[in-house]
Formats: sequence, C-alpha cells, structure tokens
Amino acid sequence: MITKRRCPHTGIVNFYENAEPLLAIGSVIEGSDPAHYVWRFYSDDREAGVARDSAAAEVLLRVAIARAKHLNA
Repeated sequence: MITKRRCPHTGIVNFYENAEPLLAIGSVIEGSDPAHYVWRFYSDDREAGVARDSAAAEVLLRVAIARAKHLNA
C-alpha cells in the first residue's frame, strides 16, 4: 500500500510504501506554471512527467510504481 504526505513547508506531496514509511519513493510538486504538476518516481529508471492537475500527476506516478513492481516481480 502507498501512502502520501504533504510537506507543510514546501508543499511537495511525497509518496511512501508501508515497508519503508520514512523513505519517499516518489513525489508530486506544483510546477513553475500553476497549471502543471511535476511527478517523479525515485526508482532506478527515475521516471518523471508533467500533468495538468495534481490528481492526474498522482495517477501517473502510481502507474509508474505499479509498472516497476510488476517488472520486478
């Protein structure tokens, strides 16, 4: 299961796995243009992308995480 927490200082939303609740595996942050959100997956491949809203960015991040888990299974 993946949980998320927003940093009150930076506004970055970090994503964590239950197995490692203190080590972020990905993040979503508002880009320089408020209509863009940048997502990053901190895997070996270091996938990243841009979405028009935070919900879409979160979906893309979760898809990247699921894809990496499937490939490593």
